[in-house]
Amino acid sequence: MKIFLFLLLALLVLILAAWLFPAAAPALAIGLVLISLGFAIFAAVRRHRTAYRQGQITRPAFARNIVLDVAGILLAVTAAGLLGRYVAQMLAGPIDNALIRMVSGILIGMLVGIAAGLLVNWAWSRLLAKTSLRS
Repeated sequence: MKIFLFLLLALLVLILAAWLFPAAAPALAIGLVLISLGFAIFAAVRRHRTAYRQGQITRPAFARNIVLDVAGILLAVTAAGLLGRYVAQMLAGPIDNALIRMVSGILIGMLVGIAAGLLVNWAWSRLLAKTSLRS
């Protein structure tokens, strides 16, 4: 729980710093990505820890499940970001008004990103269920 609170506090500090110091935004964005990855790893460990402690899965299965969960999260985030950015640029590019283009680009990118993330999550879950790597 202490790790979660630390990561949450670090995330808030980085967001505030990016707001106050826009020139440092690229370095802060890298920090935000790393902290988000820390949240993902923390959630994966927490999800499989009880099964490991109860002896339902072995240590290699515990490590494999965590690696597969983190890989699935990274795959979903990457697909959502790339596809969302591409579609948003394609659809919002022809709009002349800058404010409307920005808002529509954000909304389109967000919707396409959510759809891509859900699709990758669904496909990843089916792949792992078919190969029975989740036990």
